[in-house]
Amino acid sequence: MENKKIAAIIVLMIFALSLTPKAYAQESSDIRTFYHFNKDALVIEVKAPANTEPGQTINVSVSFYCYGENLSIYYLFVTIYDFKSGQEKNPIGTIRHVEQGIGYDPQNKGTYAQTYEIKISEDVWDITYGEISCEWWFGGHDHIISGDGFVMTYVQNVEMEELIEQLANKTQECDTLWQNYTQLNQTYWDLKGNQTSGTEVDLSNTRVAMVVFIITTVFFVATTLYLTLKKPREYW
Repeated sequence: MENKKIAAIIVLMIFALSLTPKAYAQESSDIRTFYHFNKDALVIEVKAPANTEPGQTINVSVSFYCYGENLSIYYLFVTIYDFKSGQEKNPIGTIRHVEQGIGYDPQNKGTYAQTYEIKISEDVWDITYGEISCEWWFGGHDHIISGDGFVMTYVQNVEMEELIEQLANKTQECDTLWQNYTQLNQTYWDLKGNQTSGTEVDLSNTRVAMVVFIITTVFFVATTLYLTLKKPREYW
């Protein structure tokens, strides 16, 4: 009966570990195109690093290309957000790429690109998020992009990665303890016929230590999951 209880606790711990969120991003210099717009003679692109860490500064490149004649851009703004604790939307910068009406065409300033520095907050993780607003004139009409949203650079959850590493260490310790218990249990049954009371006491102490360790680990996992998942995420 006692062996069944221990086995049930271990299964519970493995299940809890399987629910722990994984950190997919690692620090990288990989630059990706997170936004691409192509309509009414205007192409707009936003590029940024694929991932970063809290407190870092990232370079965000904003560019546009005009492939129609006599096109005028009135404004082109990019607002960037990160998420406090992975949940609370927080503006960290507004890029004013164009602030007044300028005439563009393929022969005269048809392409314009610039890179901007954006500082990531300290207490954030998960995605960053961008919103594009733009107005331009082409073909006798005004055209507007109003708050067009897109997902951007992934911010690593450094604290969660440290917790995952701790859980991996705990799992390894649990595996070692379980192996020791199995060996001692086998010795117990081999010597049981000889009424070796000292061995029985050692086995009983090991069982208690193992159960306490597993329960502590499960409590740690459950607390981590609760603190991580207690609030729903809202990106926009």
